[in-house]
Amino acid sequence: MSRALTYLRLYADEAGLSHFAPWSVALTPQAFAPPAPAFSVSAFAPAARYGFLHLPSGWSGDLHPSPQRMWIFVLAGDMEFEAGDGERQRIAPGFALLLEDTVGTGHRSRVLGEVAAVLAAVQL
Repeated sequence: MSRALTYLRLYADEAGLSHFAPWSVALTPQAFAPPAPAFSVSAFAPAARYGFLHLPSGWSGDLHPSPQRMWIFVLAGDMEFEAGDGERQRIAPGFALLLEDTVGTGHRSRVLGEVAAVLAAVQL
């Protein structure tokens, strides 16, 4: 049985204004690591490099475009991202966000609460 995972995507429209939209990743059953039983796997996409980010509690970034197209995976702490159109999304540990707003005014981001945010970033 095929499945899909749905995440958020932050992208810029033709005018450079950023918006959120759902992003789905299809999964199909595969024998990924024989002789272990099959499980659902997505298609693999190219990635350029990865790194980890530590943002202290209270950190806030005013409007800025993403420096590069990338996936952000929240490992610890809570963050809020605000698109150029004003929509805000809270991103908690276990969530992922595809940042594609590399042009235009970009987005705002901030750490919520008293716990630092730890992110894994995979540049595409």
